Amino acid sequence: MEIKTIESFDKTKIALNHFKKDGRDTVLIICHGFAMSKDSKPFIDLSNDFFKSYDIIVMDQRGHGDSEGVFTFSAKEHEDIKAVVEYAKENYTCIYLMGFSLGAASCIIEVAINKNVNGLIVISAPISFEKIENRFLYKDALIPGIQKFGEHTLKMRLGNIFEKKEKPIDLIDKISPIPTLLIQGENDPIIFKHHAEELYEKAKDPKKLIMIDKGLHAEDLYINNPKEFVSLCSSWLSGLL
Repeated sequence: MEIKTIESFDKTKIALNHFKKDGRDTVLIICHGFAMSKDSKPFIDLSNDFFKSYDIIVMDQRGHGDSEGVFTFSAKEHEDIKAVVEYAKENYTCIYLMGFSLGAASCIIEVAINKNVNGLIVISAPISFEKIENRFLYKDALIPGIQKFGEHTLKMRLGNIFEKKEKPIDLIDKISPIPTLLIQGENDPIIFKHHAEELYEKAKDPKKLIMIDKGLHAEDLYINNPKEFVSLCSSWLSGLL
């Protein structure tokens, strides 16, 4: 695994972990959500699991981990994803993109604008930042969050939460013809399942929605059943080849 740093549109340095194997021409780019990191255990494990089939680039969002800048809650992060995709194009002909929570929101925005990947997987994506139910401090959301985030929350640097943002619900219909998979936990305590349902309804084919029975939020869907999560995603990606 190589640790890399690239520059985004505004010269902000974005940190990456690049897992690669000689001879591969397919890569999966992974974008975490709020308060996570490329070096958090869930994303290290996730990267290693998918590395069995694809090369992996997992990024730290701006304001998180080893990346510079401040987190803008999906206002600018899509530009960072664009920079990562451009970096990936130097070595790969097939690029898949996976985003979690607010990372998923930024992935939708980026792909809708630039149509620059071969397939998109979004997990626990909101219809817009403003419509998130804001349940981060509720017991059913807070305790799992503390357990997952740990020291990575100490590295966060937050920007203006009120900065103007694109809304995924306004853009998702522009992603077609790029195949899109939406994955949602039925019992997500942070981003309720209606977000995925509304995004799916607005999206154009090819599209697929997988609702995980009793599933929770974002990377929890992987943490609580890693084999099933990887199998669902890998099966869908294999169908794109």
